[in-house]
Amino acid sequence: MIIDCSNTLPEFLFESPEEMDPKNTEYRLLFGPKWAQLAGMTKEEFFKKTESQSVAKVMNDVYSKLQDKFSMENFLNMLHESDVVYHAIHNMDYGRDGNDPPVDHDYIGVILTKYPNRFIGYAGFNPHKGTESLKTVRRAITEQGYKAVVIPPYEHGLKADDRRYYPLYALCDEFDIPIWIHSSINYFRETSVFLDHPSNLEAPLMDFKNLKIIAGHGGWPWIPDMIAMLLKYENLYVDTSAFRPRYIAEPNTGWDMFMYYANTLIQDKIVFGSDWLTMGMPIKDVIKEIEEWPLKDSVREKFYWKNANKIFKLGLQKPTLTK
Repeated sequence: MIIDCSNTLPEFLFESPEEMDPKNTEYRLLFGPKWAQLAGMTKEEFFKKTESQSVAKVMNDVYSKLQDKFSMENFLNMLHESDVVYHAIHNMDYGRDGNDPPVDHDYIGVILTKYPNRFIGYAGFNPHKGTESLKTVRRAITEQGYKAVVIPPYEHGLKADDRRYYPLYALCDEFDIPIWIHSSINYFRETSVFLDHPSNLEAPLMDFKNLKIIAGHGGWPWIPDMIAMLLKYENLYVDTSAFRPRYIAEPNTGWDMFMYYANTLIQDKIVFGSDWLTMGMPIKDVIKEIEEWPLKDSVREKFYWKNANKIFKLGLQKPTLTK
């Protein structure tokens, strides 16, 4: 049984390049070959196509194939086959323009109603959109079935301890819901690589005693700092999403301290998050590589679902085996 705490819907990734923010060019080049593999194209074929066609044109072809492959029915079947009982939907509110309207939470709200007890909705907040964004998040939580909130500080150009996020933290504290915060490297040229450093989570954790934070993407490449934070703050958790599991378990990749303490001091602070769609890697392959991690069986169970079950108050119980 698995709860995936960091992900989205296929259609959110497979949008046309014309709809994508220009700042995301680096991300498209970074993840495009991986998405192409999901569509049945090799990395070599992807880059060869970009030599004679624009990246936008190649990505349009990739997205078209993926949209057919990842229909909702096929998507749900993939999750069922991999024993993923809950799958995150991060409904991010991107951008730095306060004149834009808040991201629409209605569409995901319909999906949460249509497929109950299948997805965990994360309502996106944007501090540049102020009170209107906060109202949207409040409605998502109180009326539309969302169970968490999500923010990508690098997208907003603000650190997680910026006071413009504090009304959101107060809301999460009030409703006792977790917030997922991007806490790893970003690839935006005009944004500091240190903007998402785990240390920026400290002030909110100190100022809101009941605030539950999931540090997204493990805090890499600042793993020792991430571990120190996890050891100190009771309501801080972490996932390892968006990084291939085989490399996390490999020495000298920067994850050594995480793997060392996963079985002991931080075993109650780790949750499964894959971002398998972003990585362009089937969820079953992500799980297969995690099975190679040297985790105790009891810890693996906590990592896969028990810790998240507690954080999101899902009320799941381990199925009993019948003869």
